Amino acid sequence: MPHGPRATRKPQAQAQPARNKRPPKAEILRIESLAAGGAGVAHVDERAVFVPGTAPGEEIEAEVDRSSRPARGRLLRVIAPSPERVEAACCGGGCDWIHLSVRAQETAHAEIVRAAVAHAIGSEPPAVRVHAAPSPLAYRTRARLFARNERGRLRVGYRAAGSHALVPVSSCAVLAPSIAPALGDLPEVLAGAKGEGDVQLGVGAGGRLVVEIAWRGELPATTWKIIDQRVADGLWAGARVRLEGVKTPAAFGDPRPVLEGADGAPLLIAAGSFAQSSDRGAAILARRVAQLACEDVDAAKLEIGPTLELFSGSGTLSILLAPIAASFVAVESDEEAARCARENLAARGLDGKVVVADADAFAIPARTEVVVLDPPRAGAPGATRAIASGRADRVVYVACDPATLARDLGVLVRAGFALTHIETIELFPQTSHVETVARLVRKRGSR
Repeated sequence: MPHGPRATRKPQAQAQPARNKRPPKAEILRIESLAAGGAGVAHVDERAVFVPGTAPGEEIEAEVDRSSRPARGRLLRVIAPSPERVEAACCGGGCDWIHLSVRAQETAHAEIVRAAVAHAIGSEPPAVRVHAAPSPLAYRTRARLFARNERGRLRVGYRAAGSHALVPVSSCAVLAPSIAPALGDLPEVLAGAKGEGDVQLGVGAGGRLVVEIAWRGELPATTWKIIDQRVADGLWAGARVRLEGVKTPAAFGDPRPVLEGADGAPLLIAAGSFAQSSDRGAAILARRVAQLACEDVDAAKLEIGPTLELFSGSGTLSILLAPIAASFVAVESDEEAARCARENLAARGLDGKVVVADADAFAIPARTEVVVLDPPRAGAPGATRAIASGRADRVVYVACDPATLARDLGVLVRAGFALTHIETIELFPQTSHVETVARLVRKRGSR
């Protein structure tokens, strides 16, 4: 399943057809490392071959397609297993690194980030600090599933890597007990539906399930009735259904997820909007962001200067930044998420302004000293340029994609910022996805 919360994972490179296509053939390979995107990397005739489902250091047999660009391999058998290979906890198809030890996953994530950043800034970055996951399994309190009617049978599962194919699952080792039962319940809820759709699961008010359905096709009357009954009986906190071509979604109960914020208080998340995959992981991230924003600040002041948060979502980071900032402004393009952010700040008695605007095109106020940004997978090229030409002297950048993070950090470093911290946070164990936090400070005289 796509564990990167913001967008579907991109392939390592776009395959290009060769002029003289050669049929794939079986070859013996030695896996040297793991690449962004999850595949193991081997070399044949000085050419890289990417083979999913492999581990560093092992000898394998793979069917290699040299006509693709880059060359791709399909694992046939493992001849000599790597010491980092472990027995997979499940085989649902959504976790591309579930065959690797936790140590191997952490090491590979850190190296992928280090290499991407080093290439972008033209020098070796600070040593990557790794924040381990609280739990490598049963950690996801939010998940996105895929459902489709196939020959009259409703199937629920995940999308296969790099395609729209459905991988049906009846259980999943990374789903938390609070949402895992929905795997068995959804086929009954959606029975008789025509077409396909995405289903987001989360935990709402009272620890009960919330469900967001975006459906392309037709839903039978029984689906609406069952959803209404689940909410009325208190089994679900709420649900929202979006049908393709229908402007206004149908809402039942309160469909907003509620997670435990990094300050221990409930945090509302806008229905259908982005949130990290687990409460505990989101709290680790938020606390570290606040710590990095305060790094090297005079402890006697107990505050940082005027702070701007871009791509603020429902306020997961805002609730820790607003209390320590001399003034605080958050920018978010989604109106529902911005509304939740205001509610989260108000519930804590915190001052701060939440602006609905395109964060990547937002004009940074001249008096801003600290900028915190958490953009989607595409990064923040516009915001990065604005920071580079502005007056802010401290930046904390949160990223879910090493490549776009590296690109944006390169812009800031060339503009006179020094990269002081780079840290990976294991928010998506068993997958090749990684969350990264970087901190930069402007060098004296570079403004």
